[in-house]
Amino acid sequence: MDESRSKQLLELQKKMKYTFRNPELLVTSLTHKSYINENPLSGASDNERMEFLGDAVLGLCISDLLMKKYTDLDEGALSQIRAWLVREKPLADLALRLGLGECLLLGRGEENSGGRQKESLLANALEALIAAVYLDSSFTRAKSFIKRLMAPLIDDEILLIQCADYKTMLQEICHKKFKSAPVYTLLSESGPDHDKMFEVEVRIGDFMRQTGWGKSKKEAQKQAAQKAWRYLQSENSP
Repeated sequence: MDESRSKQLLELQKKMKYTFRNPELLVTSLTHKSYINENPLSGASDNERMEFLGDAVLGLCISDLLMKKYTDLDEGALSQIRAWLVREKPLADLALRLGLGECLLLGRGEENSGGRQKESLLANALEALIAAVYLDSSFTRAKSFIKRLMAPLIDDEILLIQCADYKTMLQEICHKKFKSAPVYTLLSESGPDHDKMFEVEVRIGDFMRQTGWGKSKKEAQKQAAQKAWRYLQSENSP
């Protein structure tokens, strides 16, 4: 390994806040199959098996983190959030923040076709990197790495509203408890046409009203539904 490559991998480990005891695991996690196809005598392995393992480790860690953070959400809502978090796009964005694109070993064809910016390739590399941490240390260390990496997304309340279908969840609980459906009313809209804000109220029978705001009516409805759903899950709920 030349000096520039060594510096590159050291910088990546600094960003990860993790130092590999077995650097070969790190190298393998960053090796795309196109590189192996063009360099069959290199003795290296591609990252596809690590990607398989990393996907499982990531899913388990995210499930654990979500259950502990959002204790009021049921299995359906938690599944929706987990599916949102482990999509290709957010994983690729996180990979770019770590600089994984520049660290990958690619074949010439993949390099020339912009492989370092491909979302699928970046997401797969991140999953392989998670597996490398797991194999190099322990599940606990891998979980710590994932927690640091994913914290901005897991703690994002707006993201939670977007990916958890609170309107459907509220409708279901209203049907079970009160045999009626929630009613949404547009209260106001303000701001210029290109930057409007909407205020929506959701009413459940004659005993509860909650208000939500958003840049669209749908977003405001979701926020109002989230507030109402959480209230109905609380001890104060009728």
